[in-house]
Order: sequence, then structure tokens, then C-alpha cells
Amino acid sequence: MQNRTLMMAAALLLAAAPARAQSGLYVGAQVTGASLNYKDAAQNLDFGSGYGVHAGLALGSSLGVLVNYDKNTLGSSGGDTDLGQWDVLGQLRFVGVGPLKTYLTAGITGRKAASSIYNGTTGNFDFSGTNPTAGLTAQFMVTSKLAVDGALLWTFGKFNDTGGYSASRVEATGSRVSVGASYYLFGGR
Repeated sequence: MQNRTLMMAAALLLAAAPARAQSGLYVGAQVTGASLNYKDAAQNLDFGSGYGVHAGLALGSSLGVLVNYDKNTLGSSGGDTDLGQWDVLGQLRFVGVGPLKTYLTAGITGRKAASSIYNGTTGNFDFSGTNPTAGLTAQFMVTSKLAVDGALLWTFGKFNDTGGYSASRVEATGSRVSVGASYYLFGGR
């Protein structure tokens, strides 16, 4: 019975070790999926896959800043659309259970969509803009330096530069989901 109690205590200590508040600079990479819905456009874009990289600064267990870049290719019946997105996001801790921390996340996103077809017309179409983004992010600490990350983000608004098209026709809402890993360069405390 005493050995069983010691083993349970050791298991709890091992589980609690990565749950400590993480502070410091981290970098990582992720795989992403993204969607983009053009208002009133003739073609519907499919959910597309891609990749991304990120860097963040955790300020204790409650606040953080995340800088992110994602690149996705969205398919449609008319041709593919390349979508690049750059984020600067603030994070506020939402719920934490053991080594899992979730954050309410919001900030600003720069986007650029490039396609050879838009609204049934062939050409070179580049739409870009800066828009608000909100969502949830999470980190599951595997060790004091390594975390598995996840994110659900929504970007709202219109493209600012529409290449001559009416901005109301190029109003776009996008969503992203990502899973990746982060490495704390200087470890946690």
C-alpha cells in the first residue's frame, strides 16, 4: 500500500511539474487549415491547408503576446487562391487545468489573397487588408520547455486594397484552425 501511495504521489508531481506558470520567449511552427468567404462572389472557396510559424512572449501564466504567420492554399472550381496572414495578437488566460492553458486571443491581422480568377473573371487578383481577429488559443505543456499548441481564429472585415473592385463585393470573413508545437528558449520557471 505504501509503494502504491508513493507511486501516485510521484505521478502527481510529474504531472504538476509542467503545469507551472511559463514565462519567456518561445518559437514554433504549426499546420493550419483556413477558410475565406467572399461576400457576393460567384465562386465558393474550399477550406485549404497550409503551414505557419510563430513567436510569442508569455508574461507569467495570465498574459502573452503572439506573432504569427500562416500560408494556405484554398481551392475552388475556378482555381486556387493563395492566402497569407500575419497576426499580432494579445492573449489573456481563460481556463487552465493542469498543464493545459487556454487563452482568449485578439488583435490585428494583415491578409493578402492572390488568385487568377475572381467572380468568374480571369486575371491577376490581389486583395489585401488589415482586419481585427479574435479567437481561442491553447498550450499543453509537455515539459518545462516544450508545448503543443492549438488555435481557433476568426478574422472579420473587408480587404482595404481590392484592385479596383467595389470593397463591398470583396468583404471577406476568414477562419483558421492550427495545431503545432512551441519551444521555450529560456525555459519556464
